[in-house]
Amino acid sequence: MSTKKGIKKVAIHIVPFLWAVFSIFPLTTMLLIALKPKDAFMSFPPKYLSMNLTLDNFRTVLQNPNWLKYYTDTIIIATFAALISVLVGSLAAYSFARYMFRAKTFLMIFILTLQMIPPASIIIPLYSMFATINLLDTYIVLIFINAVATMPLIIWLMRGYFATIPRELEEAAYIDGASGMKAFWTVTFPLAAPGLAASAIYAFVRAFNDYIVAKTLAGSRIITYTVGLTTFTNQYEGINMMLVAAASFTALIPIIIMFSIFHKYFVIGFTGGAIKG
Repeated sequence: MSTKKGIKKVAIHIVPFLWAVFSIFPLTTMLLIALKPKDAFMSFPPKYLSMNLTLDNFRTVLQNPNWLKYYTDTIIIATFAALISVLVGSLAAYSFARYMFRAKTFLMIFILTLQMIPPASIIIPLYSMFATINLLDTYIVLIFINAVATMPLIIWLMRGYFATIPRELEEAAYIDGASGMKAFWTVTFPLAAPGLAASAIYAFVRAFNDYIVAKTLAGSRIITYTVGLTTFTNQYEGINMMLVAAASFTALIPIIIMFSIFHKYFVIGFTGGAIKG
């Protein structure tokens, strides 16, 4: 019996450790590639495991004014897309959580099916539509599409979260003379902060990592960092893996910091929204 308990105890510690190693392996590999000099992959055999490291690749990336613009554009698009998606999605989710109306179940299922549509399957109609109204290669088109793309999941998540907040709190606000919208903004909305944080992080990361929409509907004047990574190539040498790795790692640092700070709210938000989803 003691042997079984010992094996179980070891397994409990080993499995998370192996999963952590598996999760951070791509990140550490990318960092090592970014720290390698250019000749590390040009020589034969390649010097993958050499300890000859350099920060030249990071200096090249950070001193590139085009890269800084790409990154700034990405932050602007992801931030506004997340704000719009969370605000509009929360209002829709509150309606589904608090009110009864015809075809409510059908609409919820329909909204969920929208999340399953691959972006690549509708990119040509979107291109045609936005070309007609002269919005291609603008902040508006990228913000709008990324906000809409994340809204279905946010509606489902926040609907479940709003359902966990007692109605009596809003009724108390009604007694004090608050309208329905005022009760929502002053009482329910602040109490849903963990769910809102999880939704905002999800929407931000989804828009931050978008490539297909940014490449197809923009890419000339407005260039995101995912599209900008393709600029670290040339017709003679091909892809410069060290610069791509350095640029990718630099772009991920704010995401890593954000998750480190808000991971608690992210977990609480998703689990809270799943209680009465």
